[in-house]
Amino acid sequence: MANALNRYEGLPQRFTPAIIRRDAFGRPRRIRVVVAELERRVVGYAATIDGYNTDLAAPENFMLDLFVEARWRSHGIGRALVAAVARETVRRRLGSLQWGVRADNARARRFYRGLGARIGKGTGAALLTGRALARLAAAR
Repeated sequence: MANALNRYEGLPQRFTPAIIRRDAFGRPRRIRVVVAELERRVVGYAATIDGYNTDLAAPENFMLDLFVEARWRSHGIGRALVAAVARETVRRRLGSLQWGVRADNARARRFYRGLGARIGKGTGAALLTGRALARLAAAR
């Protein structure tokens, strides 16, 4: 799926099962991955890394990827994935959840604002903190 997202973004497709095993499940753990399954099949994922938000002077969870297969979009899967990442952010007592969003992706920007995220002007950074983060983390 990461390769499908990279293909969509016009990036190289370098992920292999061995790389995922090494980086998501090895020591040290380089990325965290949450998957969405339907009918015993993975249909989406979110990948995060630990980061630090210098604006807040606090550790954060940075979401590298959010991807849902095209036929399963608009079914609540993306929201469920971001909510799961928000729960992990709160559980780990990190100050924020941040991710990038393309300026030309109006649909994604509306979706993220609907989750309570603030999107920086000109930065392409979406951010959840405080009550908005807690509210999404509490959603089921």
